[in-house]
Amino acid sequence: MHENEELRGWGESTVSRGLVHRVEGTAQLAELMASAGGRGETVAFRGGGRSYGDAALNTGGSIVELGRLDRILEFDSKEGIARVEPGVTIAALWRMSIAHGFWPYVVPGTMHVTIGGALSMNIHGKNQYKVGSFGEYVRSFRLLTPSGEELRCSRTENADLFHAAIGGMGLLGCILEIELQLKRVSSGRLLVHARSTRDLGEAMQALDTSQADSDYMVGWIDCFARGSRLGRGLLHLAQQVPAQENPDPFLSPARQDVPGRAFGVVPLAWLWPGLWLTVHGRAMRWVNMAKFYAGIREASRPAYLQTHGAFHFLLDYVPGWKRALMPGGLLQFQPFVPKEQAHAVYTHILERCQREGLVPYLGVLKRHRPAPFLMSYYVDGYSLALDFSVTGSNRERLWKLCREMADHVLAHGGRFYYAKDSVLTPEQFRANHEPGAIEQFLALKARVDPKNVLQTDQWRRLTNSGQGSPLLARAG
Repeated sequence: MHENEELRGWGESTVSRGLVHRVEGTAQLAELMASAGGRGETVAFRGGGRSYGDAALNTGGSIVELGRLDRILEFDSKEGIARVEPGVTIAALWRMSIAHGFWPYVVPGTMHVTIGGALSMNIHGKNQYKVGSFGEYVRSFRLLTPSGEELRCSRTENADLFHAAIGGMGLLGCILEIELQLKRVSSGRLLVHARSTRDLGEAMQALDTSQADSDYMVGWIDCFARGSRLGRGLLHLAQQVPAQENPDPFLSPARQDVPGRAFGVVPLAWLWPGLWLTVHGRAMRWVNMAKFYAGIREASRPAYLQTHGAFHFLLDYVPGWKRALMPGGLLQFQPFVPKEQAHAVYTHILERCQREGLVPYLGVLKRHRPAPFLMSYYVDGYSLALDFSVTGSNRERLWKLCREMADHVLAHGGRFYYAKDSVLTPEQFRANHEPGAIEQFLALKARVDPKNVLQTDQWRRLTNSGQGSPLLARAG
């Protein structure tokens, strides 16, 4: 069964129409790809739909939703090794594993990402500087190519495809099954320290000096602050609770979910209308200011215990929060910049946004390290994720600004993450990787997908190929 449907990137600012197929097995997948190749049509894969832009859209082609391939096939509760289908979500994985004392090594800001999508985008969490990227805990996977061939890929078997498909945007085949290593945890809670920072330089220095003592780190940045206060914010540094200090392990799945109420009283699902008024009433400057001063008070208090779920999955706190940004949605711009250039580059970006009157309502700062994959976007440095509210009146200026800022980032050795990208041009795509990486990727794609069946709106935008309309705007 398939239907012609409208689909959106997770940021809601990129829209597409295509034939959506909800498959339930390998045979159906193989037949779909073979028939598309025979007709000269294109196919894209979609997991939880959490890529912000056009990475899981395919205008005029087929979109294969993999959410029904969601079985946890096997779990070794002694070693923490899981074998899962691609549609299993991070939520389903940790809810199964936490009772056995295991947690995924890498989780993003929402638990509703699928494991297949996490592999294909090689996602990161708040501990990338310490443990690396998601792909570093993939032991092996089975790959179904458009020609119908099934290949087992690992570090020793089809190693070239293993290192290219992790972070390969789903363009080399469909991941059928993943074997994943999880990490042992002695507690379902983390000990969290808050630290207020006066400016961007202090925030970056604190992330550097806290690496050895922190298992997770993340910083919030006030993008509206100017001058000597530019980049002021609040860091959260978290540590695993040692077993000997943990009389209550707190390992029940029911105790891990994000809280459902603010202050234990107000349902969080009720908050988005207030957020809408804040965004559209142009009050985000004052919200950021209030958050900064609240952060000073938080940092003056002792460290506190927080569950893994509450610490990691901030994007799941307020159901329907994206409605606050409608009708235009949001654009995220996340440059990864080497540590030597990061302060100057981020200062340039924040000041440029302020001059243009296009200030991000949210900024998130993280520390990173390189990753050993062909299409890696990681650097020994930082990332600064900037969320912009998109409107009908600012859309064209915003895309132009982000492309100009991307040129500046790339000129200083920076990189971009395709799960967040909505703006990069073909020239910027080429500059986003080490010399020869794209050529090697294209050679592998030609080998496993000679008819170029696997395409997305993002891929056509990045390679200047095909027709499609990757930037169909929402009315707003």
